[in-house]
Amino acid sequence: MSSASLLFLGFVSFLLIGSSHAAQVYRCTQADGGISFQQQACAGDGERIETGEAQPVWSPLRSGEKSLYKQYRKRDRDRLKHKRKLAKSNARKKPGPAKLRACWNKGKQLEAVSAKLRRGYSPAEGEGLRRRRDNYEDYLRTFCP
Repeated sequence: MSSASLLFLGFVSFLLIGSSHAAQVYRCTQADGGISFQQQACAGDGERIETGEAQPVWSPLRSGEKSLYKQYRKRDRDRLKHKRKLAKSNARKKPGPAKLRACWNKGKQLEAVSAKLRRGYSPAEGEGLRRRRDNYEDYLRTFCP
């Protein structure tokens, strides 16, 4: 066997051995009567608690959580249906003159911002210009043919 495969085998066996140990927890009674839990043995009065092996498990949803989850899923499906329905109805409509004018204006504003970005700008203006450019592009992509 090569040294790499021996190293890998040793690492895997270390992980398997390390994961089989149960966690040690001690329940300690403090001087003032309070109770604390710690990993080291108690100095005074206390007892060791066996926790068993720590195993990550997925627990099923409780009934209230299930109904809430179903409610959220239904709401999301309804929103998606409504959004698709609006997109279909908007795709069939021809844009009116006001909408075409708004698209033309947004296109001109986008050109002006892009020209400013190409020409140069102060560091304080940069973020605002990029944000405006992104907003104009989103508007044109969403609302304009």
